[in-house]
Amino acid sequence: MEKYQQINLEELEIFNVKRKGEIYELSSFSCPNKIKIKVPFILDEDVATLAGMMPDASLIKDLRRVYFSQKKDFKKNLLFKNLITELFSPNNKIFIRKGNNCHDTYTNSTVICNFLHYVLDFSKSDQEMRAPKWLFDSPNSVKMAYLREAFAMEGTIFKSLKEIRFITKDFDYAVDIKILLQSVGITSFLKERIGGTYRTIQYRISIYRKENFQIFKEIGFTNPLHVERFKLICEKYNI
Repeated sequence: MEKYQQINLEELEIFNVKRKGEIYELSSFSCPNKIKIKVPFILDEDVATLAGMMPDASLIKDLRRVYFSQKKDFKKNLLFKNLITELFSPNNKIFIRKGNNCHDTYTNSTVICNFLHYVLDFSKSDQEMRAPKWLFDSPNSVKMAYLREAFAMEGTIFKSLKEIRFITKDFDYAVDIKILLQSVGITSFLKERIGGTYRTIQYRISIYRKENFQIFKEIGFTNPLHVERFKLICEKYNI
């Protein structure tokens, strides 16, 4: 049976750590905010879900703020806020504000940002997007949780119902997604293309055929439009 990856006490040396029963309080000398976690910290489906949301989020390069922006589904803002709250029990506030045709969820905490970057291997805003390294040795349920949210951020289902597609501007991230899909049994195809508002190089991961759609059903979709279209795929291919 596959085991969850975990973070142990020796991997938290960059923090000031205080134990309070089963809970460990993490702080830093440069930030008054604190977070509370259990140790070992289990890299489970909730952590993978948060990681999968990062294509629509930003871990600011000075590691003082993390925020998430969403146009399509306001519920994703609530999910981001709830995951930060449940995983880290921060003592600082998490804000949700209305922007231009979107909502932003953010929190100002050097401790949370350092944990996300140095412990959980989340990319900063001045780095190319990558999937966290620990995902590749995690159980399939964790990989699927990550893929589910990543496809909610950057995926689409064609009206023809012949293709599920994922698009990113970062080649290495496209390779990461392809490897994760392959590890759960899904064959995909990686191609370069010119696209987007500014006609830049992008990378397209395409999934075809019933046998792959059948496995993708275990991953599922959370975006309402994707959910409806995938139902049509299942009807079309008798899945």
